[in-house]
Amino acid sequence: MKTQADRRRLLRWLAGLAVAALSLWLLARNVDGAAVWAVLARADLRWAAVGVLAILGTALTRALRWQALLEPPAPRLRPVLTALLVGQALNMALPLRSGEVVRAAWLGAEPQVDPARALGSIALEKALDLLALLACGLALLLWLPLPDWFARSTAGTALLIAVAAVALWAGLRWREPLLGAAARLLTRLPARASSGVKHLPTPCKETPAGWNRLLLSPLERLTDGLAAIRQPRVFWPALGWTALTWALGVGANWVVLAAFGIPSTAAALLLMATLMASAPVPVPARLGIFEGVCVVSLALFDIPFDQALAVGLLLHLIVMAPPLLAAALLALWRAVEVS
Repeated sequence: MKTQADRRRLLRWLAGLAVAALSLWLLARNVDGAAVWAVLARADLRWAAVGVLAILGTALTRALRWQALLEPPAPRLRPVLTALLVGQALNMALPLRSGEVVRAAWLGAEPQVDPARALGSIALEKALDLLALLACGLALLLWLPLPDWFARSTAGTALLIAVAAVALWAGLRWREPLLGAAARLLTRLPARASSGVKHLPTPCKETPAGWNRLLLSPLERLTDGLAAIRQPRVFWPALGWTALTWALGVGANWVVLAAFGIPSTAAALLLMATLMASAPVPVPARLGIFEGVCVVSLALFDIPFDQALAVGLLLHLIVMAPPLLAAALLALWRAVEVS
């Protein structure tokens, strides 16, 4: 029998497919297939090859950032890169960014890495990317006359960052009292409070101390991962790798635009902002959403629908295919080593 959690996952998956189908239908009803193909046929694929290198570069810089956030001690780069790419691959198929949990567990197989601490470092990654998204949005607002929806989105990002920063500061500032309060609360639970929960170790079902091991210890390790951001030797390298990652992403967008004869730094920067902002939308492989975002963004630069859709299709392929192939090769390498 399916559990309630299984049903929820299935519903999220079906909702994502429905959104993808709607997005594809909205694009397809106005598309001239022959015109889009003609635009794609004229693209200079030498620029596309540079785009592939830039996207692979973003994977490397993201891995180096994660490695910096995991110190000390830092795990080896190859396992970090493998876990990162496997997580990205799963995010394309699973709803609600489930690949992030998988990559934390994957890297947790390394002897010096704790999965809960790795998950905390992934949360820091998202905070740094939000900060980069805000910087990108503010730069665009100062540079271009953009519509109100973009200004509102940037203001929303600023508010989210402010709330997250205050929550993170407060949580780390009063970490010990908060964990102590959680421990006291757990010790008041009845001895068999968790007896209805399946798949828990026997000690967790029998004693309040089991709840401490089940909940409090992982929470402590997760906050250890978050606390790394307070160390300058961790924060500044991570911030530098974030800046380089976003620069490479903008560069990948620029060279794909150049492949179609429209090398625009402003358009490349806007694509980076809008595509990153839409990344959490729970659509498998971002089908339809990715191309739709490209069409809407490039319309602000008076780029025709057929040309903008061709840009979106090629950029989507470049963003997805190389990391997927790299993930498969690195995962196979690890499997061969283990065997």
